[in-house]
Amino acid sequence: MNRSMARFALCLVAFLLGAMVALGGEPKIRQLEFYSLAPDTQVVLRTKSRVITLDMVDPAEGEVLIRTSSDGEIFNEPRTAFLLGATKGKQQGALSLVEMGVVRAGLKLELGLGNLLVANRVHTSEITSIELRLK
Repeated sequence: MNRSMARFALCLVAFLLGAMVALGGEPKIRQLEFYSLAPDTQVVLRTKSRVITLDMVDPAEGEVLIRTSSDGEIFNEPRTAFLLGATKGKQQGALSLVEMGVVRAGLKLELGLGNLLVANRVHTSEITSIELRLK
């Protein structure tokens, strides 16, 4: 990369960081590829009625410890789950299309409770926000 391009890139990054500070903080996360996360990452999902924490155990396999709360303060005991991906849920003919490896705001998350057997798969409600936290 030549010097003028490098300078332009640095100026652009500085401008974007300044805009984020001026507008009040971090940009909202709209989607997340969970396979690329570190094992010490916690993902916090919010729906209209629940807060869901996902503590990454083995991101490559989609394995997490999941806890849920209705008030965001008192959570149930952690349970092993396996993330599949973003979905609108069951469509006509009970077909559920899943964007594998992705959590996306505005869609539901399909996961397997305890294992990936079809009988143990569930959908969350529509995700309204996504946060990342390092433990």
